[in-house]
Formats: sequence, C-alpha cells, structure tokens
Amino acid sequence: MATLDVLTLAEAKDALNLANTTAHDEELPAWITGVSLRLDELVGPVVQRTITAENQDGGGHLIFLEHHPITSITSVTEYDNTTATTLTEETNSTKPTDGFLTDRYSADRTLLSNILRRRSDNADAFFPPGRNNVEITYVAGRFADTASVDERYKRAAALMVINLWRSQQDSTGNVGEFDVPQLIFPTFSVPRAVRELLNGELQDPLPL
Repeated sequence: MATLDVLTLAEAKDALNLANTTAHDEELPAWITGVSLRLDELVGPVVQRTITAENQDGGGHLIFLEHHPITSITSVTEYDNTTATTLTEETNSTKPTDGFLTDRYSADRTLLSNILRRRSDNADAFFPPGRNNVEITYVAGRFADTASVDERYKRAAALMVINLWRSQQDSTGNVGEFDVPQLIFPTFSVPRAVRELLNGELQDPLPL
C-alpha cells in the first residue's frame, strides 16, 4: 500500500464484497493506488504530502502553485538576480515588508488555495522578475494520512474501485437460449456519481 492511498486494503475489499477472501490481496493495492492518483487529479491532493522547492516565475504580484488545496506554506524564497530573500507570512497582526499571503480555499476555508500573493507593508507588491526565481515549499492535501481521510472521499474512491474492478469479474449474457460468458471493461475511471459527490472541488473538466 502507498502512503498517499485514500483507501486501505480492508476498505477496498469491503467495497468489493471481498472481505472473506485473500485471493486478490496482492493485486488490489495497485488498483487502490491508481484510483487514489486519479482522485488527486480530479480534486487535488487528498492525503497530505510535502512539495519541496517548487519553482515559479516572478514578475507579477501573485503566483499560482501547482497543487491545492494546501495545508500550510513552509517557506517562500525569492531571488532578485542572485540575491535571495526569505519572505514572511502576513497575518492580521504582522505586516512585514517582505511578506506573502495565501488565499483561502473556497470549498473548505480551513485550507489554502494555490494563489500566493507578494505583500509589503499591508499592500500588494511584486515578485522580482525572473524565470523560476521564486521557490516555495509547502504541504498540499487535506488529511494527515489514509486513516484520517473523510468518508466522502473514501466513498468516492470506493465507487471508482468498484467501477474499475468490473473488468475482473465474470458475467454472462443471453444469446438465444444460451448463457454466454462476457467480460465488462469500463470506458471511464470516474463515475458521474463521484463527480456529483465531490461537486465544488473538481479541478479537471468533464471528458469530451
């Protein structure tokens, strides 16, 4: 099992009605990890992970980080030519000259969005111009570990596992008066029910 998985093996087996067998215990973890990665693409990181030294271009007054929602910003360092300046997070009680401020995540305001603003003395300012000259380390994701993941995300992941696992299940269809074995191969990884369940947090568009 991977550290960033949304489901445990036991939870996936329960969803697939396989709790009483170990026949698929070696195969299922890869399916769980695949589903967890797809869910991260769909709504942003679910289980927390540290993003180290993400580089962004300067020159503007805000930066869009690659991953969100965000739990916390660890460090922001900007480079003006070769001169490094470490920025301090702005708060209601602290208004640094070399500061930054991160917007709140609209779906859950206890978390942060990917919008990082350069601030100076309680006003918007500009990052020094340059390519990849702003370096940010931060913690992206919602929950500390797999066990802490909210049931809404676990149910969404379970629906995705059930959908994809259909390709491993035998089924039959009627041809005349005969039952003919058939295999079902899903044509999509994210059921519409998952998108409805996580409405308001989707970060990728509906497929064409």
